[in-house]
Amino acid sequence: MSTQLLDKVRYWSEHQCFDSETRDHAKRMLQENNQKEIEECFKNVLEFGTGGLRGPMGIGTNRMNRYTVMQATEGLARVTEAQTSGSKNGNSYAGVVIGYDSRNQSKQFAEAAAEVLCAHKIQVFLFSEIAPTPLVSCELIRRSAQAAVIITASHNPPSDNGYKVYWSHGGQIIPPVDGAIIQEVKKISRFEEIPYMELSEAKKTGLLQYIGEEADQYYIDLVAPMALGSKDANKKLGVIYSPFHGTGGRMVPKLLQLRNFERLKTVSEQMVPNGDFPTLPSPNPEDPKAFGLALEKANDDDDMILTNDPDADRLGVMVRGKNRNWQWLNGNLIGVLLLDQMLSSLQKTDGLPSNGVLVTTIVTSPLMSKVARFYGLEVIQTLTGFKWIRDAALRAEQSGKQFIFGMEESHGYLCGNHTGDKDGVWAAMAFAELGASLKAEEKTPFDQLDLIYQRHGNHLDSLFTISHPGEEGKQKIFRMIEDLRQNPPSTFGGLRCLKRVDVLNNIETDLLTRSEKPGPGLPSSNVLILEMEKGNRIIARPSGTEPKIKFYFNLNGDEMPVLEDKLKRIKQELQEFQQQSG
Repeated sequence: MSTQLLDKVRYWSEHQCFDSETRDHAKRMLQENNQKEIEECFKNVLEFGTGGLRGPMGIGTNRMNRYTVMQATEGLARVTEAQTSGSKNGNSYAGVVIGYDSRNQSKQFAEAAAEVLCAHKIQVFLFSEIAPTPLVSCELIRRSAQAAVIITASHNPPSDNGYKVYWSHGGQIIPPVDGAIIQEVKKISRFEEIPYMELSEAKKTGLLQYIGEEADQYYIDLVAPMALGSKDANKKLGVIYSPFHGTGGRMVPKLLQLRNFERLKTVSEQMVPNGDFPTLPSPNPEDPKAFGLALEKANDDDDMILTNDPDADRLGVMVRGKNRNWQWLNGNLIGVLLLDQMLSSLQKTDGLPSNGVLVTTIVTSPLMSKVARFYGLEVIQTLTGFKWIRDAALRAEQSGKQFIFGMEESHGYLCGNHTGDKDGVWAAMAFAELGASLKAEEKTPFDQLDLIYQRHGNHLDSLFTISHPGEEGKQKIFRMIEDLRQNPPSTFGGLRCLKRVDVLNNIETDLLTRSEKPGPGLPSSNVLILEMEKGNRIIARPSGTEPKIKFYFNLNGDEMPVLEDKLKRIKQELQEFQQQSG
């Protein structure tokens, strides 16, 4: 190990700016001379990805802990000070909103962030209890604050936590703000240089104010009128809800009861906030296995299961199929159904605008775009990450267009501008009302999907993930996507690869002629798109929040059994390719 690395660990083991538990842990690491652990914890610094700062909790510069949270917040404080040296409409900006979810250490990390910001004389509005991400963003917009911090690792394992920064527009930070914060963070070499103010003192001086239940009511008053269903129809739908031990439990039941979902049941064990997520294999609505306890609670009268991840920005759904058997819906299917229901309802009431816009991502099913264009909407595609959707939506509205719906395939949806991020709370209400409307017509969501397929053709969308944890894993992921970039296979699943779109270098390559032209002009990101025959495609993207590479498959044009066979072959060939790359 390098002397520089060992010096860093010694600093954490000796300096009084670290608490005794942290110092003792660092001393043990030195005594045991565990090179792998030391390198994992101290060699690198956590960096902002698509979802902000996120990683395992523990000691060191490459872990989520009180000190890396303070370091990130010091960077945020310096940029905030620079941004607010002037005024906004004659009034100074109203500081920073801070919220947190039910994960272990989330409250402590939120308080650490507040201590640093208050030391800089920046007004802090701190939620007094756990709060969903869409609620925190809503409060940021409501207060015209400069920024918000949300402590959450979304749907990651219990060992992880995260730190997301939002800007005055309500969405997560994007360039150049994220880069400016990172540059300030890199300037901080000594943690004792970071100022902080005890919260008791900050409260006395008025720099710290707590946000209570008034924020809940404000949000509900905004969202409830966005309902598209009928309260009478809602009474007849059997709904089971679980917040997965997270924040959605304080909002979703209130909203559904307000909309007359009289047959609402909750998974009582999972209504209790708990950062260990003891009743779940993972707190992820993208994993059908996470619905196990809800399924145990279901009876013949129940029609739908709705779930949120711990910070309630994502929605998971299971519904009864044609034979009343339970079926899980992936994020694309949920989005397609929500969009079609919304636009159909607006069309029936002459409320469909002529300048409406759908904002989605390059990895989302092409079916979303087909549905949107059928109803006359313009489609804007962005990089993965809802921060890009929010940015594109605001740009569209500044040019005179009306943002209608934003969606990404990872179970994230937004309607309107009440919040600047995906909203699993609103989406739970919207999908429940969709189910109730269909039931009133003696239809299921699958019946509606069949109608959509009849109109636009069959589509099969799937996600395939390969995980490689640790620093060694990062190198494996890098090698695999580089192999795809430099030497893509000529076929996948019997389909010829016609085009490669390299978003990182903004190059589109015709794989038959090897001719090149400029790509889509998106912000540089390590994403590869392989376009194949008949409009089929594969997209490869290393995760910005977890040690994995994601492959998105968008297949269409054939009967479902044929598409399913092609998907199976493509996944098998992709596994063989990654083994060769590793």
